[in-house]
This record gives sequence, C-alpha cells and structure tokens, in this order.
Amino acid sequence: MGAFGERLQREREMRGITLEEMSESTKISARCLRALETEEFDKLPGGIFNKGFVRAYAHHVGIDEDQAVADFIAASGGEKDQPLPDPPVPRAVALGQRAEDHANWRAFALLILLLATAVVAAWKLGPSAVHKIVAEVTARVSSRQAPETEPATVMPQSVPEAAAPASPLSMAEAAPRKPPVRAKSVTVAESVPVPAPKATPQPVAAPAAPPPDATFVVQVRATQDSWVQIVADGKLMTEGVLVPPAEKRVRAAKEVVIKTGNAAGVEVSFNGQPLPPLGDVNQTATVTLNAGGVQR
Repeated sequence: MGAFGERLQREREMRGITLEEMSESTKISARCLRALETEEFDKLPGGIFNKGFVRAYAHHVGIDEDQAVADFIAASGGEKDQPLPDPPVPRAVALGQRAEDHANWRAFALLILLLATAVVAAWKLGPSAVHKIVAEVTARVSSRQAPETEPATVMPQSVPEAAAPASPLSMAEAAPRKPPVRAKSVTVAESVPVPAPKATPQPVAAPAAPPPDATFVVQVRATQDSWVQIVADGKLMTEGVLVPPAEKRVRAAKEVVIKTGNAAGVEVSFNGQPLPPLGDVNQTATVTLNAGGVQR
C-alpha cells in the first residue's frame, strides 16, 4: 500500500466509516473503493471515472478533493483523462415502411373485391327479381290492413196472430201444433292479425376518448465534472461522471430520481422548464420528480 491509499484508508477509519457504508452513499462499488486504498488502479474502469471516484471518496470523508485528485494522479503515474465514448448511432430500419405499404395494398384490393361482388349480385337479380320482391311485400302489407267483417245481427222471432174460435169438434180433431223454431244465424268475425310494433333502434354510445399522454421529460446537463445517477420508473438509465457539456434526457410516466455528488455542477429542467439549483459545490443532492413536478 502506498502513501496515497494509506492516507485514504486512515482518514476513513478515523471517522469510523466502513467500505459498505461509503459504497451505499456514493453508489461506487466496494471493490473500486478498496482498489483506491490498495492502489490497484488496474481494477478501476479508467479515464474520467477514476477522478470521479477519488472526488466522491474525498468528499465523503471530508478532505480536500482537489488535493486528493492531485495525489491520485501522482500515485497512478500521471494518468490522463480519457473522453467518454460516443453512443452508437442506431441504423435506420425500413421494415415499418414496408409493412405500411403492404397494409395499403391489402385495403385497396379488399375495396375492389367488395365493389366487384356488389356489381355481380345486381346483375344476377335484374329488374324482374326486384319487382317480384316489391310485389310480395306489398301483398303482405295489404292483407294485414284489410277491414274487419261486421257481425250479423240476430232478428227476433215473429209472434203468430191469435186464431179465430173454433168448434169443439174441430178442436178435438185438430192436433196441437207447435210454432216452427227458426235457427239463429250468427256470423263470427274473422280474426285479423295485428302487426307487431317495430322496435325503436337504440342510440349507440360513442367510444370513449383515449387518455392523454401522462409522460414527462427530464433533462440533466453538466456544467462541472459531476457524478450523476438517473433512475426513471424504477429503471437505472445512467450512472457515472458527466463532463461539460454532456447532458442526459429521459422520459418517464411515474417518477424520476436524480442523485449527484456535485449539486452545483448540474442543471435540471422539467418539460423544458429549468429548475432551481440543487445545492452547493461538491454537495451531495437527491431530487425526485413526477408528472406534477418536484417532490420535496
């Protein structure tokens, strides 16, 4: 162990801080922190990340960060900063355009097929078939609207007139006669079917409008070398040291949590509107945002 690593370990142990506690606070793995103390610099990621780790270590134990970085450069043999690699440029894929072309041709072919079917059906029916259907419908409507037959009235029976007085002999010879019974004529009206009332079509409810887009955009821009961690909707989007003028832009639906080791070295904007400064130089800060803005 050299003088640089021995000093870091001594300062940490004097304050009673373990590597696990420092790793949880600085979000740097305990393996990298131990590599700084043992001066095993080949186990570090290299480049600007090493200086960021040294600054975070010095800030956490409360020693001069610039002096710690200078001691680290001297101990590591004058290591120079290496620029961050550019993100890969996605290649343009024309699959979506081909799918849209196929969909348009299919819709056009289906329209032509429907028109051809309608023309063939009209040609097969012809005028005679149409007239036949209209005549059948008219006959059914006329039979349902025919007037009802009135029932016949029953005529009362006629009363025979009184006969003249006859002699006793003629009365004896004459047999008693009963008046003839006339049959009552009753006409029963035919039942005519009454057409059922037509059902009134119910109005169809309009489909509900889709909910508006509830996502929001958060942009983080570095004005100084700053270690930054961004978590969007529970997913880690980025973690590392941002060098000016680097910036990160994320879109989320529920929540965005931003942590930094240099509160004055980053600028945060919400949906294009800049937020107030997060804190002072080399101050650790955490800010949480949702669709409503900053959550204190």
